[in-house]
Amino acid sequence: MISQTLADGWMMIFPGQGAPAIGMGSDVCDVSPGTTAVWECASDISGIDVRKLCQKGPMTRLTKTRYQQLAITTVNTAMLTLLRERCAPAETGYAGHSAGEYSALYAAGVMDLETLFCAITQRAGIMQRLAEQRKGAMYVVKPCSHEMLRTLIAEMQLSDKLNISCDNGQQQQVIGGDVHALKEVINHLARQGITTIKLAVNGAWHTPLMEEGVAEMREALADLPFSSPTCPVIMNSSGKAEYGVAQIKENLALHLTHTVRWRESMDLWALMGYRHFLEVSNKKVLSHLLHEHYGSEGGREIQHYYHLLRDTHQQVG
Repeated sequence: MISQTLADGWMMIFPGQGAPAIGMGSDVCDVSPGTTAVWECASDISGIDVRKLCQKGPMTRLTKTRYQQLAITTVNTAMLTLLRERCAPAETGYAGHSAGEYSALYAAGVMDLETLFCAITQRAGIMQRLAEQRKGAMYVVKPCSHEMLRTLIAEMQLSDKLNISCDNGQQQQVIGGDVHALKEVINHLARQGITTIKLAVNGAWHTPLMEEGVAEMREALADLPFSSPTCPVIMNSSGKAEYGVAQIKENLALHLTHTVRWRESMDLWALMGYRHFLEVSNKKVLSHLLHEHYGSEGGREIQHYYHLLRDTHQQVG
C-alpha cells in the first residue's frame, strides 16, 4: 500500500486522442526555453512541423492518428513543462488515457524527451498504417456498463471484430472495431435507448484490428532507454501500478489491442489513498470522467491545468 504522505500529493492525469482542435497548445508554444525544447524535439524526431500542425491543421490532418497522437503528446508535455516551471506541484502519481499514457510515463521519469517522441511517433505510424488497411471506427456508449456491453458483444458473436476499447466509468464505454459489426451493435443499442457518439479518430484503437501492430510495437520499444518510474504509474492494459521496465514496455505493446481499464484505474487510486487529481490537458476530458465516476462522493479535489496555473499566478501577483 502506498504511504499516505505520497498519496496526499497530485495524481497527474493526461488525456489521449479524441479532442483535437486548431490552435491547440498556442499558449504553451515557445513561452520559455523549456517549452521551446519540447516543440523542437517533437518536430526533430517526427520530421513533422508540429507547431504548424497544431496552429493551422487542417482538421483533416489533425484527426489522423499519425498526427493527432504527436500533437496531443506535444501539448501535454509542453503544459507539464510550464506547470513545473511556474507552480512545481507535488507530483506523487501518474496515469494517462490511451495515447496519454506516454505523457504520463515521461512525467514519471520513465522516458526522456527524445525517447518519448521516438516512441509516440513509432506508435502513431503503426496505428495509422493499420487503420488504412482495416477500416474501423469508435463510438462512445452511454449510459452503459462494461459488463452489459461485454455480454452484448459476446451474445452477438462479434468478439473477433469488436472490443470495448475504453472502460471509462460505471456508465460510459467506448466501443471500437469493424464498421459493419459496429453498425449491428449500435442499432441494437439505439433500440434500447442507449446513446452512441462517433469519435473524431480515423481507426479502431484497442481492438482486434490492431493485432498486427503488437509485435511491431514490441520491436520498436525494445531498444529504447526506459527507467523505473519515480512515483506510481497506473497503466491502461493492466489497471495496476507498474514499476518494472520490461512490464511497462509489454503493456505499451498490448495497449494496441487491449481495453483501456480507466474505471479500474480510478478505483485503484481510491484504494491507494489518492484524493487529489490534476488533469494536464488542452481541454477538460478526464476531469469529467472522474466527476461522473465518483458522483457526489466527497473528499476529492479534481483540478485542471489552467485553474492551478491561474490560481498560482494570482497568489504570486
